[in-house]
Amino acid sequence: MIEEINHNRQVLDKAGAMFRSIGIRSVSMDDIAREMGISKKTLYQMVDNKEDLIQLVLEEDTRRDIQVLRRHTDEAADAIDELLRNSRYFIRQMRKVSPTTLHDLRKYYPELFHSMIMAHQREFLRSVATNLERGMEEGLYRADIDAEVIANLYVGMTMMVVDRGVFPAQERPLSDIIRQHSSYHFNGIVNQFGRDRLDQYLKQEDLP
Repeated sequence: MIEEINHNRQVLDKAGAMFRSIGIRSVSMDDIAREMGISKKTLYQMVDNKEDLIQLVLEEDTRRDIQVLRRHTDEAADAIDELLRNSRYFIRQMRKVSPTTLHDLRKYYPELFHSMIMAHQREFLRSVATNLERGMEEGLYRADIDAEVIANLYVGMTMMVVDRGVFPAQERPLSDIIRQHSSYHFNGIVNQFGRDRLDQYLKQEDLP
C-alpha cells in the first residue's frame, strides 16, 4: 500500500513538473508514461483520463503549499520572518511555472483552474489574516490594521495577478509581479519597528 502511494506521488510529481515547464496541452499521457518508464496502461490504472491526472496534480500542489505555509508559521521567529518565508516560497514556485501552463489551464480546463484558485485562496486567506494578527501582537505591524479587510485585499490582488485573463501583463514574469506585490504589502503593514526588522531580514536574504 505504501509503495503504491509512493509510486502514485512520483507520477504526480513527474506530471506536475512536465506541465509546469512546457504547458499542459504539450504533454500527452504517452509522454508522461514514457518519462516514468511505465506503460500507458499502468498510468490509466491510476487515472481515467488526462483531466483526472491534472486534478490530482493540482490537489497535490495545494496540499504541498498548505504544508509549507503551516511549517513556516511554526518555524518563523516572528510574523515578518513568516511572511518573508512564504513570499520567497511562492516567488520561487512561480518561476517554475511556464506562462503557457496557466494559459492552458485557464482556457482548456476552466473548472479545474477556478477550483485551484479557490482552494489556494481559502488557505492563503487564513494564513495572511493570522499573520497580520500575529504581527500586530508582536508590535511589528501597524495597530490600525483591520486584519480581515487587508487579508482579503492582499489575497484578492494575488488571485487577480495569477489569472492573466484579469491581469494581462504577459510580458512580465509572474514571479516578478508577485515579488512587487509582496514588497508593496510589506511596506503597507509594518510600523517603524517592523520596518527596521524587515530591513535586517532583507539584508540577510533579499526576496529572490
